Amino acid sequence: QMKKINKAQPPKSFSEFVKKEKPIHWSECNSDVKSDSKETMLLYEQDFLCAYTEIFIDNEDCHIDHYVKRSIDNRLCYVRENLIVAVNDDEFGAKYKDNGENCVKMIGDYSSIVNPVLEEAQYYFKYSLDGQIDPADELDDTKKLKANRTIEVFYLNHQSLKTRRKDIA
Repeated sequence: QMKKINKAQPPKSFSEFVKKEKPIHWSECNSDVKSDSKETMLLYEQDFLCAYTEIFIDNEDCHIDHYVKRSIDNRLCYVRENLIVAVNDDEFGAKYKDNGENCVKMIGDYSSIVNPVLEEAQYYFKYSLDGQIDPADELDDTKKLKANRTIEVFYLNHQSLKTRRKDIA
């Protein structure tokens, strides 16, 4: 299940790089800094789970996702609260959020989806034994809309995700 991420201290390499280099674009970040950051986020913030899909990540088939896409607001490129580790899959999760059928297109769209760094994401959803994810029953109408939109944007009811959740249940 999507749950709240409590951000930890960034690795020293990240902090020093940002302070010294004052980078603007993600391509300016060297691979060692990215790797240190990814490992720190997985270990200390995300329990080795994708922030959006809860798939176990072994640190290989994943990437640092910018919750707010760089093309929408690049000022958040090096803001730690905007950096989340996610699995690499075009059909659901982070990449689907950015490029899929229901993708986020404008900065205002982010207010209609759950941000697992800023919100208690686990309270927005309920799970059935067949792996289906739906808005939690106790949500008010506004939060139900937000939960539904989050399910759509990340395609959290993709068949492979439903199968994984069913197998766990």
